[in-house]
Amino acid sequence: MAGTAVAERRSSEWACGEALETAAGYVQSVRTAGTPTARARAAASRDGLSAVRTVLRELPDHPLSFSDAPAGRELRAWFRPDRRLPFNRAPIAVLELPGTSAEYLRGRPRQALRTNAARAAAEGVRCAPVHDPAELRRIAVAIADRRGATPDHVAPEHQDPSADRLWSVAYDADGDPVAVTQTVVDESRAGLITLMTASGHPAARVTRYALQAHLAGRLIDRGVTTLAVGGSMLLTSPGTRYFQRRTGYVPVHVRPDGVPVRRRGRAVS
Repeated sequence: MAGTAVAERRSSEWACGEALETAAGYVQSVRTAGTPTARARAAASRDGLSAVRTVLRELPDHPLSFSDAPAGRELRAWFRPDRRLPFNRAPIAVLELPGTSAEYLRGRPRQALRTNAARAAAEGVRCAPVHDPAELRRIAVAIADRRGATPDHVAPEHQDPSADRLWSVAYDADGDPVAVTQTVVDESRAGLITLMTASGHPAARVTRYALQAHLAGRLIDRGVTTLAVGGSMLLTSPGTRYFQRRTGYVPVHVRPDGVPVRRRGRAVS
């Protein structure tokens, strides 16, 4: 209970922030229920259902258009309109990027971002683009080993760096990978596929802030104005949502081109 209260306070700066945390906890309880009976009992929670309805009703609509290029088709597929419940489109974390990196880092809301990025730099962390597929493989092996995963889980072989698929890495003072990120760019829109850290590395927590600042700078230089995260925020951890709030993301209802605006106040069935 105490952890939930902390998570709710951490998200209170977002519109419907407390409802979002309650809804996420509800979805998690349903997904992790050990038996069909327990799952049905969790799914029947009135508070949880009410929170989900509140989130879907109060989220701002965010129209997004995509090109017919491969990157645009990939991003459009993230937000499929053919599902009855729009959890692939709401709530989605979206970051609106300004014209310069200095603007992105400016102001009180970015204090945690600046502080943690500075701590990472003080520990010798260095962020850089990844252009070489062989280096990406080395990074994937190192991070996968830390996470108890396979390298293909970190960096699938068919997703090598390209003009529209940006990879960035954060190295520690010894040159070992601490975190890696993959982003797909479609003209002025981009989609964040992953921002993954090396589990257990002492610099991992602050390094993800440094890598986020680096990624934002790369995207701004490319003329990207909107960065969307793939996947519903209801399926992420409280720590991830806290990080997103501290780095400028906001929860929205993504409305891809060709998808009509939902009716306000419509009940979720």
